[in-house]
Amino acid sequence: MDEDKSLNEFLKAVEDLGISYDMAPNPQETSVFTGAASEPLDFKTYLKDVPCQDACPSKTNVPAYIEAIAKGDPDKAYLINQEDNVFAGVLGRVCSRPCEDACRHNWTGTSGPVHICHLKRSASDYKENAPKPLPGWFEDTGKKVAVIGGGPAGLTAARELKRYGHSVTIFERDSMLGGMMIQGIPVFRLPREAVEAEVNAIIESGIDVKYNTSVDATTMPQLIDEYDSVLVAVGTVHPSNLKLPGLPGDGHTIPGLKFMYDYNMGEIGDMQGQNVIIVGGGFTAVDCGRSCARAAKRLVGAEGTVTIMYRRTEAQMSADPDEINQMRLEEIVVETLMNPLSARTEDGKLVAVTFQRNALDDTQSDGGKPRIHAIEGTEEEYPCNLLIMAIGQTREVNILPEGVQQKEGHHTTLENVFVAGDFNYGSFDVITAVNDGKEVANKIDTLLMGEERRKTHIAITMTDTNGETGRVRDHDIQFPVQMPKLPLFERDGIAEVELGHTEDGTQIHATRCYFCNYKFEINQDACIHCDWCIAVAPRDCINRVSRLFHDEDGAVTSSLESNLVEETTYIWIDSNECIRCGKCLRICPTGAITMRKMEMCGCSTSELKEKQKANVPYGEVKYDKY
Repeated sequence: MDEDKSLNEFLKAVEDLGISYDMAPNPQETSVFTGAASEPLDFKTYLKDVPCQDACPSKTNVPAYIEAIAKGDPDKAYLINQEDNVFAGVLGRVCSRPCEDACRHNWTGTSGPVHICHLKRSASDYKENAPKPLPGWFEDTGKKVAVIGGGPAGLTAARELKRYGHSVTIFERDSMLGGMMIQGIPVFRLPREAVEAEVNAIIESGIDVKYNTSVDATTMPQLIDEYDSVLVAVGTVHPSNLKLPGLPGDGHTIPGLKFMYDYNMGEIGDMQGQNVIIVGGGFTAVDCGRSCARAAKRLVGAEGTVTIMYRRTEAQMSADPDEINQMRLEEIVVETLMNPLSARTEDGKLVAVTFQRNALDDTQSDGGKPRIHAIEGTEEEYPCNLLIMAIGQTREVNILPEGVQQKEGHHTTLENVFVAGDFNYGSFDVITAVNDGKEVANKIDTLLMGEERRKTHIAITMTDTNGETGRVRDHDIQFPVQMPKLPLFERDGIAEVELGHTEDGTQIHATRCYFCNYKFEINQDACIHCDWCIAVAPRDCINRVSRLFHDEDGAVTSSLESNLVEETTYIWIDSNECIRCGKCLRICPTGAITMRKMEMCGCSTSELKEKQKANVPYGEVKYDKY
């Protein structure tokens, strides 16, 4: 480059004058400028730049699929999701959305995060092609794996193991696959056809399923002998119990999961006029409440009441503020800081439950939530004919053979027996179960094949779009429209309440995304410190700095800003504040600023080595077809 030649001539002239001049190192934030990067520095830089993807348990390629939606390609967006989080249409409805808490819009704007979850659903709603099996990664290995449990973790692991080339058989105790996606989440939140379509795309890849087949400690040894590896992914199916003084016998209390199973199977009996209390504040408690009391009170009738009693506050509930508002519209009472003490019966029938008020402590429990303590003298009795206990569930540990114990990281004391999903870490959400299924599949394949055959890397490619990402500054002032919902009088407990965004609404939400996987960086050797980029920056994202601080892998952790020209070492772009508008690149007079696209990809270990040796970018996965 001419700039490099001029710089060398300048340094030579300085040297001839006997002047010592040490250049500050050029602080490139990746190990390679373009290509397949796989150093710790590369992953730290990428996940810092793309906080939504870092927050996703399954590391979904959020900016890539939202960019595809913004460009009018929902099929490509759906395939990106299917590759990463397996159940795209399901998670577009029921994901716990940790990505949205991490969205850059939370500190760069005032209208809240990008509706990442709803956009996932839009890709599913507007795609033209039905879900199909994804292609395999390797040829048939001749290895056999048994997966016990057909919930999200078991199904995910089965899909990945099949792609590794192994023969997979799922053992499912029920007559259908899906686990909690079918049994525990109400149909008005998650239509059964959405689950079935994505489950079928897994099974049709060539996975064998044995329905209505229970496995326990007595039958496990046969599977261990017959299969090269066994994965236990049966979830947490035993409800946690809370024994209250005065509770009558069967028929007046029911575990939350049992109630949801009966509801989804159409087996709930007459509840007219009943006063229902649900104890708990998690997803199951909320689903039980909304199932009991649709807008027309289909189950409990006009005279019945539905109350959720939670021991902490709404801030610690699983439901987001919008869902809490919807519950109130559906005439569900939400009482917080309440703990059950005792029950009262008349003629052997439950008629009331006494609760006591709590207060939050300043300290936190092991789960990270505030501790609580009871307030003496605050006891109050509430009418109750049916008490639903939605306070969690525990693992069915007796499925492991005698003497076999769980170890850390999916392993057990038997080398070829693994655990995954809720059975591994306790009751949690679908996206976490999906990630756990992916992780355990990789570990099983490594055991069976004697080496890790797939690696993740960061694909870095140069762009030539003059800093344009397809997004303009005006997109920042778009007001995000709310999710359309079914009118209250039409909520019958079956029809889906959230209707999905319109195409126009989808476009508004998609173009709010900053597409944070585009990396703007300054070549310090070509920068002349003219400050033009600082002047044009719409945020405080480009600054003069005198020093950068790095961690042990070379990743920048902080910087020391400088107000004086003579103390300035670098003109520095802070990716944490950058909104990818590209103005700095377009105004730079020396072309010192570049824009590269970064993606986290997976490929075979051998293919990654070949790409790195040839310094060829192993870029974006081709999502335009199966």
